[in-house]
This record gives sequence, C-alpha cells and structure tokens, in this order.
Amino acid sequence: MQQNIIENLRRVELFDGLNNQELLQIATICKVRRLGAGQTVFNEGDEGDELFIIHEGCVRIAINTRTANGTFAPSTINLLYSGQSFGEMVLLGGATRSATVTCVDPCVLLVIRERDFAALCDRNPRIGYLVMRNIAADLAYKLRSSNLLLRGNIRWQKGELGKR
Repeated sequence: MQQNIIENLRRVELFDGLNNQELLQIATICKVRRLGAGQTVFNEGDEGDELFIIHEGCVRIAINTRTANGTFAPSTINLLYSGQSFGEMVLLGGATRSATVTCVDPCVLLVIRERDFAALCDRNPRIGYLVMRNIAADLAYKLRSSNLLLRGNIRWQKGELGKR
C-alpha cells in the first residue's frame, strides 16, 4: 500500500516538485480513512486540522446558498477524484471549513494532520517551501477565477450582460 500511496501523492498538485524521498516522508505521516458512499467527511463551518487526499473514490464539495424563498440549500461547486486534495487551508491556519464534503463513492482518503505536517516541515524546510508555493499558486488561480465570476455577476445584476 505504501508504494500506491507514494504514486498517488506524486499526482497531487499540492506536492508538485517534491522528489521521491520527500514524497516518502509525506507518506509516513498519512493516515488512511475509509468512508462509504454518502458519508460526510466534514461540514461547512466545522473546525478542522486535517488535509485530505483522495486515494480512491470521488467526493462532492458543496456550499450552502440562499434559495429563491430565502432558505439555504447545498449547491455543488466541485467534484474531486483520486489524486486530488481538499482542506489545504488548515496548513495556512484556516481551521474553519468553508464547504461540506461528502463521499459520492466509497472512498479511501489519506489524512494529514496539520501538526504532523508542521513537524515534517521543521525537519525538512524544502517540503514546506514547495507545498506553500503550490498552495499560493492554487489560491491565486482560485482568486482570479472568483474575481471573474464576481464581475460577471455584477454585470448581470446591473443588466449589462448582452449589451454592447
């Protein structure tokens, strides 16, 4: 299983640039968690200290949005598959979960506790540097995407879309 974990970690964007020895160090701090289809990994608003990597299966990322009648309902914003990660914000000190994550299929998740990752980075600062650089690149991409969506939404609300 250890070799399978390393091969999966190699595909995770968060760990881009890490060599085999560094991936092995990451693998040693991973715990395996198995969940069934329909089980919730965590809920929006929960406190947390774990990063998750999908080893097998698929998860749904959903946020609560206001419906036309003023109530709140979950809206799916993404589906993630094997080799993808979620919960990275805990590595930056953001412990409150910003979305609900539910298993679509039976899942095998690799779990890394924030304190274990911090201790690893103290021993090997290169791992910390590369992972934080990768998180920064991902957050910059998400921020640009959100800004574009927000601009489009504002233009739509002002009735500017479709006009020249």
